[in-house]
Amino acid sequence: MEQNSFWQTERGKAIVKLGLWLVFILALIIFALVNKNDNTINKENEETEEKEVYEFKKYDEMIESLLDSNYEFNYDIVINDTNYLFNGTKCNNEVLGYKESNMGIIKYYISDNTYQVVLKELVPIENLYENIDINYLDLNILFNNLNEYLYNIEKNDNKRTITYKKDGYQVEVITNLDNITNINITVDNNTYNLSYNVIDACNIGVLSE
Repeated sequence: MEQNSFWQTERGKAIVKLGLWLVFILALIIFALVNKNDNTINKENEETEEKEVYEFKKYDEMIESLLDSNYEFNYDIVINDTNYLFNGTKCNNEVLGYKESNMGIIKYYISDNTYQVVLKELVPIENLYENIDINYLDLNILFNNLNEYLYNIEKNDNKRTITYKKDGYQVEVITNLDNITNINITVDNNTYNLSYNVIDACNIGVLSE
């Protein structure tokens, strides 16, 4: 009588099935490890690309750049519930701009002195910054004073916010990847919202209009 092969017995068949399951599970583990490794590499590549895309210029270099650059500016200032608006251009250590307040709108020019531009004449004025603390508009003075303060940094894509806080005095310096774009100052109930747009070489035609 011919005897059945071991692999044809119930026990043999069970061992074969168990072996096939072990091979299947091993294949799944290998697949998962390979997939995880690929995901890790992709994630590292994405983080590297993101770091390259959103790499900010050093803050100190941005400050020096703003101090040395030509720029267009807009100032929205509130002092004791009175609003003052300034906009214009700083070009080669000269400033040409407009001031709007409850007294109306004037055109002004700053060089060796401060003038109101009236038609084709420069008329010296002394009250351009009435009630406004010029220390917050003079960037050299402002950043020199900020050296005394600690600050926090928050980054969001290509925007960076540097915040200084101390005793009712708060300053937010906002940058893009290359330049300082805004400085927002709160002192007690007064606010200075200052915006800057760095420009290339320029020329002020102060009496051209």
